[in-house]
Order: sequence, then C-alpha cells, then structure tokens
Amino acid sequence: MDSLRHELARFIQSPAARHDPPGLYRRLLAQAPVLDMGRVHVVSGYDEIVTVLMHPGTVVDPATIGLARPGTSALAEIVARMLPMRDGSEHSRLKRLATSAFSARRLAAMRERITGTTRSLLTPLLAGGSFDLVADLAVPLPVAISCAILDVPDEDRHRVTAWAGLVARSLLEPGAEGTGDVEAAAMDAEFEEFRAYVEELCARRAADPGEDLISRLTAARAAGTLDSDDLLAFVVMLFANGLETLTSGLAVAAWHVLRTPGLMDLLRERPETAEDVFDECQRLGSPVRASARAVTVDVPVGGTVLPAGSVVVLLYAAANRDPRRFPLPDLFDPARAERRHLAFGHGPHHCLGAPLSLMAGGTVLRTLAAASAERAISTPVTERTARWNEQFVFGGLRELPVLSPARARDEAGTPAGVGTR
Repeated sequence: MDSLRHELARFIQSPAARHDPPGLYRRLLAQAPVLDMGRVHVVSGYDEIVTVLMHPGTVVDPATIGLARPGTSALAEIVARMLPMRDGSEHSRLKRLATSAFSARRLAAMRERITGTTRSLLTPLLAGGSFDLVADLAVPLPVAISCAILDVPDEDRHRVTAWAGLVARSLLEPGAEGTGDVEAAAMDAEFEEFRAYVEELCARRAADPGEDLISRLTAARAAGTLDSDDLLAFVVMLFANGLETLTSGLAVAAWHVLRTPGLMDLLRERPETAEDVFDECQRLGSPVRASARAVTVDVPVGGTVLPAGSVVVLLYAAANRDPRRFPLPDLFDPARAERRHLAFGHGPHHCLGAPLSLMAGGTVLRTLAAASAERAISTPVTERTARWNEQFVFGGLRELPVLSPARARDEAGTPAGVGTR
C-alpha cells in the first residue's frame, strides 16, 4: 500500500506523473477506494464519493475545521463567497436565487443563441484551414454563454473575457497574489474594474429590468435578500465555472471525437446523439478531475472511517471509471445504461449549469460533424505530444490544434473521403 500512496502523491503533485491516469485509477479502485494518506484521505470509489458528498458532516469551507482559506486578495474573498464554496442553509438560500437562470424555459431560450454563437465562432475558423480549438472556441464560447445569461452587451465581451481569465487564474493559482505586492495590487486593481462594471450593469437593470440573472440578483439585493458581495460572487461564479469546466469539457470532447475512428461520421449521420456523445466524453475525460471536502465528524465510508477534522480529496476521474458502477468502464459507449457520472458533481453541489454544458457541447460536436462533410477535420496532436493542463483539479488540454482543409472532390463534385456507416 505504501507504493500506491507514493504513486498517488506523485500524481497529485507532479504533472509529469499524470501520463497514465487510467492505470492508477484501476489500482486505486481495486486496492484502496478509500486511501489514508495522513490527515488527507483520497476517495476514488463511486459509491464512496457519493457517501461523502451526501453526509451532513461534510463541508466545503476549510475554515470549518480550522484550516486557512487560500488567498488574501479582494478577489479571493469574493471567490470564497461563491455558491460552490458555501455550505448548509447559506448554500441552499443562494442556490434558490440562481436556479431560475437555469430553468427549462431559460435553457430552451438559450439554445438558439448557443447555436448561433457556436456557428459564428466555428465557421470562419474552419474556413481558415487551421485553428486552436481551445483558444479560439473553448475559451470564448463559455464566456459568450455567461454573457447571455447575464445579458452582457456583445460589445463588452472582449473586456469580460479578460476579467474571466483573471478570475480563472485566481482559482487555479490561489496563492499567486502572494508572489509580490506589485502583482497583488495589479490583480486587485483589475478586479475593482470588474466590480465597477458589474455595478454599472446592476444600475441599468434596476432602471430597466429584464429576464436575465443580473436583473434578478439586482431585485434580490433591493429586497434585502442578497448583499453586494454575494451578488458579485454570483457573477464571478458564472465566469469562473464556465471558463474552466466547460472550456476543459469542450476540449476533452473534441479530442476524443477527433481521435476515435468513425465517431465524426456517427455524429454527422445521427446528430441527435451529440449530447450523449459529449456526456460520455465527460465521464471518460473528467474535465474536473477532483475536488476537496472537510469532515466535521467521523464519517464511516467504504469499511473505514474518515476522522473528524480531516481533509478528503474526491477523485471524480477515478470514480467515473469504477467498474462497480460502469461495466467496461474504459470503453467509450454513449448509449450505456448507467449515465449518472460525477463529472458535474453530485448532491447539493451538483453543477447547476450541467444541462447548459451538455447543450453547448452537443452543439459544438454537431457543428464540427456537419462541417466534416466538406472539410477533412483532424488534429496533428498525438497522445505523446498533447499539452495537458498542468493544474491538478482541471484535466483539460492547454491547446488543441485542428486542421480543416477543404476535401478534394471527385468528378461528380462530391467531397472525397467522407466515411459512411
């Protein structure tokens, strides 16, 4: 067991040690779905993770067990107030305010905008013959979706993208502001610009309210059910979660489709399967590799006990390949019967935006597949040359070059090389 602990520690600490995660996941699931590593316990089994997430003694806030929250900047303080970072009644109260933005009616209204935005981004990229799917699509699309939820004017999207990147850096590198007073001051100054912009939006919505989330949050603040920092935290959450989770999810799905023979043909011939394909890519690729919780009481799980005051790392990526839950877990099967994976979390903190992510992911895959009738879409990147995110929590690609030259045509003018099924 010591060798497994050593291998897992290297996996967590070193990007170079993450070259074969499925192999490590199989060993963890077979030998130690709950692994004691001192004050930290790593839980990798599906049922074991669900047990931890649903236990009333499990909390997100590390301060509950006496640990310091990461970061000291003004942005870090707002991040700590985001919905995913809250517990108990406060989490429930804030989640109720956000739920309306992700209702079935709002999602249906968003579908046309997501489709239009995806096509407007992808069409010129494909016509250019080559592009980076991460920088050119997987980053701007989530920002555009968040802007739509908030009804941010299109002309402001470039500014908002820069601020979203600031938030993402704060989440990925929570200690970054401690690298120097000058850098910390610059980060806070940039964030204050974002705060001022959000307040400007709130003033507009107070004068002319709509159906967007900013209007609803502004009304809630006026009614006294929300304060200014919580309102800002909602906006930060939308951009931060969308930019990291959906960006990683889109890159992982496109990577899988580009590398799986026949999958592009399937999507082109049966576009209605795109959401299922995207969802299965999330299970296999697990863009959100892990999260952490603290336990305030002894929590029995998997034949052992997580002691009160300990930190628990929940390895979602391993649980999504748990053979006890998913038969033949390493097999890509968008039609598999068991679909409830943990890529979007579970329980009270299940991602509110999961249906929106599936909608966006399915739209991207359908658009790529439709274009593949006229263009030979591929990537020159291999498993050995792919550049993966070096941060532990998010497992997406840092870049994904795509080639999309026009297909040669035969004498009848039909594009050559299009597969049939």
